[in-house]
Amino acid sequence: MEYTDKKIIFISHSPSKNTKALSDIVVKTVNSKNLKINIEVFSPLKISSESIKKSNGVIIGTTENFGYMAGATKDFFDRCYNELLDNSQGLPVFYYIRAGLDGEGTLRAIDKILLGLKWRQVLKPIVLKGNWNNDFKNIVAEAALNFAIGIEEGIY
Repeated sequence: MEYTDKKIIFISHSPSKNTKALSDIVVKTVNSKNLKINIEVFSPLKISSESIKKSNGVIIGTTENFGYMAGATKDFFDRCYNELLDNSQGLPVFYYIRAGLDGEGTLRAIDKILLGLKWRQVLKPIVLKGNWNNDFKNIVAEAALNFAIGIEEGIY
């Protein structure tokens, strides 16, 4: 597969088999559509601000824990926020939440952080609520594909 210099960073918190399935479908979808995009997957605990700064866009997949974003995802923002604050404005971003409850606390928290970073939410965040549903994979795959095409084509 030929890649251009366009790169998507995928920050994936996937502690369960279901969230791993979501992560896998994002990567599989982007890689299987002959897009000239390189997607790099990082755990929120392993990503650095330098990797983000070298990207053309970011996808974040997180869980809701106790009505808030996963601690690993919060750790990413805690470690990298200040370094990204003036160095990544306008960066396209899309995120999804796997929520056992309603996802609202996680949604509000991430929206506020992204607003502070001045990143551009180019797709509406997806909140996958309640019991596991296999349709969640299709929903996330479609959004990831739209995001990747937008990055590849320079729309975002």
